Amino acid sequence: MIDRRRFAAAGLAALAAPAAWAAWPDKPVKILVGFAAGGPADTCARLAARLLSESLGQQVVVENRAGAGGALATNAVLKAAPDGHTLLLCAFADVLNPIINPKDAAFSLADDFTLVTRITGVGNMLVVHPSVPATSVAEFVAYARANPGKLDYGSAGVGSASHLAGELLAGLAKVQVTHVPYKGTAQAQVDLQAGTLPFMFDSVISALPNVQAGKVRALAVTTTARSPAAPNVPGMAEAGVADYDLTSWFGLAAPRNTPPAIVNQLADALRRDLKRKDARDALMLLGGQPDDMSPQDFERYVRSESARWKRLFADGTVRIDK
Repeated sequence: MIDRRRFAAAGLAALAAPAAWAAWPDKPVKILVGFAAGGPADTCARLAARLLSESLGQQVVVENRAGAGGALATNAVLKAAPDGHTLLLCAFADVLNPIINPKDAAFSLADDFTLVTRITGVGNMLVVHPSVPATSVAEFVAYARANPGKLDYGSAGVGSASHLAGELLAGLAKVQVTHVPYKGTAQAQVDLQAGTLPFMFDSVISALPNVQAGKVRALAVTTTARSPAAPNVPGMAEAGVADYDLTSWFGLAAPRNTPPAIVNQLADALRRDLKRKDARDALMLLGGQPDDMSPQDFERYVRSESARWKRLFADGTVRIDK
């Protein structure tokens, strides 16, 4: 026989849950960022916080928890209550970290979180010193093949996007280049302009002033589409390196089992407000533009990216032990 008291309690709980969700948010919402203030992840988080604060009528604050390649913040949100008051500024790094650093990042972004929406995606730019005899990617690849192991490139460090961009080019174009890791890209930019480094993959926004000043030459961007900040520079695949795509993207995620009503409210608000001119202008400063992904679209995208990068590492196309 059915326990009537248990049945009644379950019914009351089911009725109370939507009421609780309707009251959300009833306190400030936190967006955790796994990187230091001032970078592109932080910029995206603060833009999202400002837009959501206005839309939700509740304070949304950003909390930077830099460390472990972004995994410190990700692990914190992994353990947070799924009530919509703790969110994660998720990023491309959250797909890579479980592959290259599983000890510190024992999670799956698609399986262990509820994905909300992607905010934007930005690329790096392949730039060469003017002394390099190449004005196109095809010419650069031919030059690299004629000089195996003799071309050095700088990056922001092992496992960074600027490192992976070089390894992806090496693997797909079948060239031998030498990775030189730096602590950030500032000194690498100096060495590139001095001719100590023949090439590097710099962020589009950092590279553009040097390109415009004639200090370096732009050959391509790492995204499939051209960057809105550099519309005259082709994407790497367009320039002849088939299947090349490295997009540093940023989005919003919530703890797993966050109620769909909350997730949809967050996604709808951000997707709408990212189309505003002030939001578009803010993202253009990063070299990006607003995305418009539903939670379902974002989950499919993350799963696809995770599978693609796992395959690239597994088949040896991309290696980071150098």
